[in-house]
Order: sequence, then C-alpha cells, then structure tokens
Amino acid sequence: MRLSTETAALQAVDTAKPPATIWSRVCQDDFRNNLVALEKKTNAVPVDVLSVSVGDTEDHSSHGAALPLAVEKQVADDLAYLAAVTEGAQSVAAVCLEQHISNGPASSLVCRVAGMDVVDMSVRLMLDKICEILQHVSSSPSELHMQDLHGPAMAIFGLIIEQHQQKLLGRLRSQKWSKPAYLARTHKKSLWKDFENVIHRAQHVYPKRSEKMIRTDVQDRWKALAETYQNFEDVADDSQKMLQLLVGSTYDFCQSAAIASFARKLEDVHATPQIAAALKTLRQLEKIGAYWRIAKVLVKTARSYPSLFREISIEYITPYVSVPTEIAHESWAKTCHVHAEVQLAVHYALSTTSDCTIWPRVIGTSKYYCYLCYLFLRYQGKYQALNTHGRLYDQWTVPDLEGYSVEARERFAMVLEAMNSHIAGRLGETTALIWRPEPMTSRQNLLCYQQTASPTEELEDAMQRATISVPLT
Repeated sequence: MRLSTETAALQAVDTAKPPATIWSRVCQDDFRNNLVALEKKTNAVPVDVLSVSVGDTEDHSSHGAALPLAVEKQVADDLAYLAAVTEGAQSVAAVCLEQHISNGPASSLVCRVAGMDVVDMSVRLMLDKICEILQHVSSSPSELHMQDLHGPAMAIFGLIIEQHQQKLLGRLRSQKWSKPAYLARTHKKSLWKDFENVIHRAQHVYPKRSEKMIRTDVQDRWKALAETYQNFEDVADDSQKMLQLLVGSTYDFCQSAAIASFARKLEDVHATPQIAAALKTLRQLEKIGAYWRIAKVLVKTARSYPSLFREISIEYITPYVSVPTEIAHESWAKTCHVHAEVQLAVHYALSTTSDCTIWPRVIGTSKYYCYLCYLFLRYQGKYQALNTHGRLYDQWTVPDLEGYSVEARERFAMVLEAMNSHIAGRLGETTALIWRPEPMTSRQNLLCYQQTASPTEELEDAMQRATISVPLT
C-alpha cells in the first residue's frame, strides 16, 4: 500500500473568471441572503432530522467482486468517523471508496478522505496503519483460525483509542480531559452522573407490576455501567488500556437486547426535558461504544472481501481556504468554508472516468450532512443514502474553479439554482417563525445495529464471542 504524503498548502476557492462561473444562474449574494432569511425564520434548523436506510436505495452495481452498497456505506462512514479526531462543528470528515475491479489479482480499493483534521500527520499515520492491518488480514491464509482475527481487531482498536483519547475524554466529560481553550470556562458534570436520570426513566417505561423483572434488569445494567465509569474517574491512571476497557463495556451495554428495547420504548414515551436528556445520554454512549464496533467490523469486512482489501491506498483531499463574506446570520461568523462532502463532490467532478472503476455511490461522513450539503448532493443526483441533521450553516460555499469542464461548471450552476429555488420556496411556505431545537449532528445507531451478513459467518461468530481483555499492568 502507498502511504500518505506530506500535506500541501490549502486550495484556493475562487479561481474562475466570469462569465465562466458556477454562479451564472443565480446571484451569489441573493443566494446568501435567502440562507440568512431562512435561518432567521427557522432557528437555523429548516427541517427535522432525515435518515434514509440503505435498504431504501437501490444497489446498482452488478459486478460480483464489488462491495454491496450497504458495506460501502458502512466502511466509508466508519473511516470518516475515525478521521474526525477533534470536537466542534468544523471537525467533520468525509470518505469515498473507489473500487478498482480486475478479473485478475490486481483489484484495489482507494479510500479518499476529506476534512480539516486530515492535515494532521498523526491522523494520517493512524489511518495508514489501520489500512496496513486490513491489508494483512485480507492476505492471510483462508484456513486461518477465525479467533486469530481478534488480534488485528485489538490492534486497530488500540490505534483508534490512542488517537481519539482526548475526544473520548471529552465525551465522558471526564475530569481527566484537557479542555480546549474555548471550553475552559464551562463546567459540566461527568457523563456517568447523568445515568441516574435514565435509571429513573425506567419506571415510566416499565410501570406495570408484571414488568418489574424487566425494569430491575435495565436499572441494574445502568448501575453496573455507572460503576465502571465511576471507577475510571476514581483511578488516577487515564491510560489507553483503561479507556479500551471502558469503551468495550459501553459497546457490550449497547448491544444488550434489554437496553435496545428500553431505548426504543423510551423514544415512544411522551416527550419531556427529562426524556430528551435520557435519550441524549444514550446517543453519547452509542458514540463511545462505536469505536470497538468499528474495529471489529473493519476486520470482518477486509476478511470478507479480500480481493479489494489486499491492495488499499489512502488519498487525501487538500482542504480549501476559508473566504470572507459580508452576508451572515451571526456577526462573528463571516467566513465561508467548503465542507468535506462538497470537497469530495468537487474532486469527482474534476476526475476522469474509467471502465474498471466503480465510482463512489455514497459519501460516508462522521456526522449527518448539514442541510445545504444534503440539498447540494440531492440536486446533484450522483450519491445515494443522504441523511441530514437539518441544521443550516450559511457559511457554506462551493469552490468556483477555472479547472471545471464546461459540463461540470454548468451542472454545478444548475444545482445551485435548484438549491436557491428550493430555499426560496421554503421561505414562502414559512409564514410564521418556526423553532426547532438544536439537533444532534451525528448518530452511531449502535443500539439498533445489526452487523451485515457476509460469506464468512464463522468470522462473525468468532468476533462476537471475542471480548476485550486488556492487562492493566
């Protein structure tokens, strides 16, 4: 595999010369004014969360050696989740998978990554090492005992925890967390202290006397996890081994049928601030436990589709510079950014096609698409399974490049025109102010996660039986 190269200078956003511009069909100032007007009318959340199942989309690939659409999306989403190492709205990564199919042994997989965090060489090194392990797994003898693959999964898990340690401590709201400067004055109790509220909700979800055993079981599971989290806080050691054990315990907790059933029922209970807080706590646990799921599933997938994973390369999109704007909803946010999803869409608009390449059908992301990325990809019409958290960021833009072909430039101009018409339509429909709460921008859905069936079900059984056992000395 080819390792990633040194980072380059940021790319310029506006290199086109009028009239050869993507803003030929709609005035950019009009577009931005419409964005700000819609933000003011909708608390910057024009739509509710929209989640599309891969099962609701068609798998158009007919090549037998190709990854199924669901697997392509899972791998792309998981790698994007790993590539987004820091917290904050700008820490979003996106990944596309290019499948280069050959009738011989020369098939390969290109993982193309975009996002601000990937300029960090330590992030690139982590992803390179993970892909080396997956390449080794896919090249191992077919008679390799399936339990032996627990080792590669643990190796990947260790790399993940090492790189994401601060992000994990932040999710835990741990006393061991080194807060970034912008959060230095904030004070929130540790995540495990929120468990008491969730435990109390169990009596509302299971109020009947006949449900006492179920209620007690759920409450006991929460108390046991709280004890694990509290022990982590009480021990001075904040080593990666301790974090691995905590993440593994969280994964097991989320995979419990009793907790999954409780979570589903909790969503159906009449919404109150306490219920909303309990659901938010569950979503945080899903994000924490997902790191172990990702390690296991990447190994499983590499073993299941060895012809592609034997030759992996990672390519990185050089991020774009931020550009100033005078039209903004907030006076402190007058800088436009090219989101990671748009960076990938632009890259493929500039790329030439190949008969032996299955071009990306999905753009995997560490968070759901923002409202404008969702509209952009929807009207572009090249990518499937589009999810959005519904939040509108007016500091959003598309590179206006001299290097576009006439066809690509006109296509983007039509997309921006359609987006502007859609937003104007929304403005016309919104006759009164609408207030939606700030959405959670990412979900891992670990509570309802079912691993994709594969030709190697023996591997699945072995990996399910494998537990995390990390020596603490």
